[in-house]
Amino acid sequence: MAGEGSIYKIKSGRRKGTWTAEIDLGKTAEGKRKRKFFYGKTKREVKEKLQAYKELMGEGIKQEEAKELTFGDWLTSWLELYKAPRLRTSTLESYEMNCRLHILPALGHIPLLDLDTDHIQALYNQLSKNGMAPATIHKIHQIIHSCLDKAVEKRLLRWNVSKATEKPPVKTNNKGKAMSEEEMKRFLEVLSTQSPKWQAAFLTLLGTGIRLGELLALEWPDIDMEERVIHIRRTLSKTKNGLEVNPPKTKTSEADVPVPSVVLTALRAHRKAQLEVILKQGEKYKDGKKNKLVFCTDVGTYMSPRNFQRKYYTLRDRAGISNEVNLHGLRHTFATRLLEEGENLKTVQELLRHADIKTTANIYSHVTPKTKQKAAHKMDNLLNKKSTS
Repeated sequence: MAGEGSIYKIKSGRRKGTWTAEIDLGKTAEGKRKRKFFYGKTKREVKEKLQAYKELMGEGIKQEEAKELTFGDWLTSWLELYKAPRLRTSTLESYEMNCRLHILPALGHIPLLDLDTDHIQALYNQLSKNGMAPATIHKIHQIIHSCLDKAVEKRLLRWNVSKATEKPPVKTNNKGKAMSEEEMKRFLEVLSTQSPKWQAAFLTLLGTGIRLGELLALEWPDIDMEERVIHIRRTLSKTKNGLEVNPPKTKTSEADVPVPSVVLTALRAHRKAQLEVILKQGEKYKDGKKNKLVFCTDVGTYMSPRNFQRKYYTLRDRAGISNEVNLHGLRHTFATRLLEEGENLKTVQELLRHADIKTTANIYSHVTPKTKQKAAHKMDNLLNKKSTS
């Protein structure tokens, strides 16, 4: 009967004197009998091997299929079958780069069934020793962990060995610090000398907290001047094949963002100036007329995120702002100013469109001196009221 096993001692041949456990695996499609053998020096040894194999069979683990795969085989297959059709191009390129440069050279040759926590931990330790940023190591872990999770789900493995690894701690606020109030004031002064397009662009980032990719994918129908909201419907990203427009990564990213009056005024001025450019360019103005792009090149095509960053760095340097305040720091500045003015964390989370309030709390866990002073002032008022009552 398939699944049953027998144990016996070999009496002749090159394995004479050794013990064997044999298990019947049924028949092939051609009707031939399938058997698997386990060899050992003692009856106990082969019995344990047989029992372990039968336990995995009982759990539905596809041992014969998994035995033919290296981890590299499975990783490549997983990436092609399960991730490539669902990932945006820029994200897929990042996955492929990390696999090619780091994961496959270190782990690709190891048989899938032999891959152990120690193998993966050794990779993380070496990458950390080589100076790789903890956040990048976490991205590599995410690839390995997801890949092995799918192998467990497909019954190729019993459990995900990456779960027991230790990753280096990640500094939560590693995407650029916020401008101070004085730096923000200087930045706005420099910005006031720029064209309506650049004023509107940077005021939109500072006044709404939207991301650069979302800004550069904006179309005029996305902006409701009457309701004073921006509808986030798509995002622009750079890939090795050029610029690509996709829907936002998550449902929380796809939302309506309120717009301050100052930003609306700047957007109206920019639209007026943009219409003048369109008339001047005539036939040269192409995609912008069709796509109604808000922030684009002077011929109406999508603006490169890199070129936008260069413009920001020029303005930042003119304003004498720290190099630690990168372009993403404008989003941090938006959130930090709101928190300093007493806005509650939940509202800031919703404006930033973080899926989890823990993310917002971790990034803005530092309490600025101004916020501390406000809290002390509030307590001062409460204590004075009580002492005079």
